[in-house]
Amino acid sequence: MSNPVDFSSIPIIDLNLVNIGKKDQLLGELKHALLHVGFFYVKNHSIPQSLLDRAKDLAVQFFDSPQEIKDKSDKILSSSFLGYSKQGFETTKGKKDNREQYDFGDEIDIDFKPGMPEYFKLYAPYQWPSDEDVQGFRSTYLDLLENYKKLALQLTELVALSLGLPADAFDKYFEKDHQNRAKVIKYPSISELDPNDGDQGVGPHKDIANLLTLLYQANDLPGLQVQNHAGEWIDATPIPGTIVINIGTGLETLTSGLTVATTHRVLNPPPGRGPRFSIPYFLSVRLDKPFGVIDLPDKYDYLKDREVVSDTDGQFKELFLNNLSKAMLLNRIRSHPDVGFKYYPELAAEIGVNENTKF
Repeated sequence: MSNPVDFSSIPIIDLNLVNIGKKDQLLGELKHALLHVGFFYVKNHSIPQSLLDRAKDLAVQFFDSPQEIKDKSDKILSSSFLGYSKQGFETTKGKKDNREQYDFGDEIDIDFKPGMPEYFKLYAPYQWPSDEDVQGFRSTYLDLLENYKKLALQLTELVALSLGLPADAFDKYFEKDHQNRAKVIKYPSISELDPNDGDQGVGPHKDIANLLTLLYQANDLPGLQVQNHAGEWIDATPIPGTIVINIGTGLETLTSGLTVATTHRVLNPPPGRGPRFSIPYFLSVRLDKPFGVIDLPDKYDYLKDREVVSDTDGQFKELFLNNLSKAMLLNRIRSHPDVGFKYYPELAAEIGVNENTKF
């Protein structure tokens, strides 16, 4: 059945409600956001604004660097899919994304050797901009990773409680050697692009396999849009002092679709407004064993037959519960075929990526 009333705005949840004795109100608002929207802002969060400001300033400095400086940390130098991507070097559903980015993640001390699971290659070292080129880049973004993780784990407990589960219900989906990832992105304005490039900063998609995404919109420019369940696009306007949260397909799958990973996209900023910067963080799940779905209370069963319109596909969704590591690798190979072909040729061939693929 379709939704008689669909969301037309993104809710804002005040985490300070916990501190003033209104935790039940917070959990109620969060439950509504999880079951009916899939996106929400949080305010009064724990990440210092000074750290976010410093990260944004360093992003500007890095992306304004000469191309030869940025190329020192190109993704092609590592099997991890972490590092720098040039403008237009990522695709969504086969169409070029007009964005420049640097991906980074928790540094895991695992040296891949033959016979290990192939996904261990994702933990390979990758190149950071040096302090000589961008002073403090690595230390600042590793600090931001830790702060994001602290907030993400707080939110994970609140998500569990709001759904009527124990606070530690999601702990079993993490492992000792666990890598969460993030990226800092520059979306150039339309006036900086070739007229044939269009305005797709990143095309319609769901965040694959992670539980939650946390996003800092680093400047006051439009672009992020969320597709409601009737198929309409809703602006997720930057709000000072907030972090945007959305559900990944991991949480959607674990809850049998009761919490929906909402489709979203980013449009390049209007002409003359300058570039948009954003810093998303992806709270992922363990890759070493299959999952079973979470047993949610029967009172949510009425949501199982609802219709959700989406401009994206369920890519690799069938692999989540039985071979998540393969799903993760195929997703990254599809987005970054040059890295995929170099380090994962057999998997790349499964989705048609070979020496004739245009990188």
